[in-house]
Amino acid sequence: MGLQWSMPRFTVLETSALFSNRVKYDYLFEMEMWLKGLERFFQIDCLPLSAFERSHASLKNYVEEVGAVRAGVAHMAMLATQLLGEGKEGLASFLLYLDSQVTRTGSGEMPARRRGENAETEFALVVEKLDDFAKILDELSRAPFVPLQTYLSLGRIVVGTLRQDPNLGVLFRGNLRPVLDKESKQSLGRVLGSLPEPAHRGALAALFVALFKGLRYAERARTAAESPATRKRALLIFSLLKGESDSIASFISKRLAPRFPEVSVQAEGLRRIVAALDAEVRKVMDVELVDVVLMKDPALVLTRLEDAAALLRDLHQQSVISLAETFSSGLDERTLFPEYRTRLDQSLVLRDEMAQLVKATHEFVKAPDKKALRVLVAELESFRRSGMRHLMFKDWSLFERFLAGFARERPPRSFLPAAHQFEGFLKTLVKEIGKRSVLANHPFKGFRLEAGTPAGGPGASRYN
Repeated sequence: MGLQWSMPRFTVLETSALFSNRVKYDYLFEMEMWLKGLERFFQIDCLPLSAFERSHASLKNYVEEVGAVRAGVAHMAMLATQLLGEGKEGLASFLLYLDSQVTRTGSGEMPARRRGENAETEFALVVEKLDDFAKILDELSRAPFVPLQTYLSLGRIVVGTLRQDPNLGVLFRGNLRPVLDKESKQSLGRVLGSLPEPAHRGALAALFVALFKGLRYAERARTAAESPATRKRALLIFSLLKGESDSIASFISKRLAPRFPEVSVQAEGLRRIVAALDAEVRKVMDVELVDVVLMKDPALVLTRLEDAAALLRDLHQQSVISLAETFSSGLDERTLFPEYRTRLDQSLVLRDEMAQLVKATHEFVKAPDKKALRVLVAELESFRRSGMRHLMFKDWSLFERFLAGFARERPPRSFLPAAHQFEGFLKTLVKEIGKRSVLANHPFKGFRLEAGTPAGGPGASRYN
């Protein structure tokens, strides 16, 4: 059920001989992800809702959420069908292995006995069960109104039934280990090997695995959004990511951080990771994904889902790197994530993108015509999809408001007061970003800054 009091036991090794091939592992990893995402999606705390919706949850219509669940369950039925086709004998052995691994010694719970000839029949029943639920959910998704209590009751029935299934239930209880490449394993091995205390080594290893698993979920969320007709099912994965990040933060705060002195480098590093998890997940669930389930424009839905997946991918990458750097100073983050851009790279790109925005705004102020306004709106939309996620959360709403304002159908000259205000706001942010320590040796030469602290000058940055 998560990491609230202890890290999960990962029950399957990457190189297990019980897999007929890597394809089967991918199906199983996906199936576990969708099942746990389904469970989280029926928990109000894990739904993407605005503050108002969350405080008035009993008044909300959950018809669209039922539609997202239907798409997710239908996808699970397809996965189960494909998994069944990967080889019945290997599947029977694998399911028996999972049962034996998940069962705890002395718990009194015995693993279900299976024979090879029964595996196909058992898993065919899984497919039938998922298909039945998909049909029921399809009908419910056309209802005029689904109240909160009906939605929660539906969740208890669907999740409870799947949890009791002898084949699917084990994926709720167990944890498949995410596959790591050779370089990542070696880098993490060096970090863990540098720890003098074996007890810390075990807890950190489990935490690294949980963060990597979250990273894989974020990558799968982006993949799940590719089909226009069913892309809202990706919301189930984001609910799973919300629940898992809360559990990781709880584990760090209650179990791991107290092992170190409060003023130590380790405790401070762990607190930073918890703060980042909280802030970034709130950006996704309380802003980026709010109302996505109601949107009718597939392109707009895709943009929101892609932005949210990118935010959580960056969050998990940075959390892994921060955790490694906290306990080992010799780590090269590029061995973990070859595509990862360092903080310096991100800061330089962010500053350049904002300079482009300043230029587009200034050009519009000089010549407030339709062409210049279109260029400004295009630059703002591009920045929203990329660099904006590297700004502080509280500045997001201002960018959103300026974008919505400039995009309205009005004479271009009527936007001049707002454009002057926006230009000043941008230049202030560029000065703040210039105070980042990583930019100390990279003075900004994009445009002349008005009176005040020069970019890269002294002073603490709120973006540091």
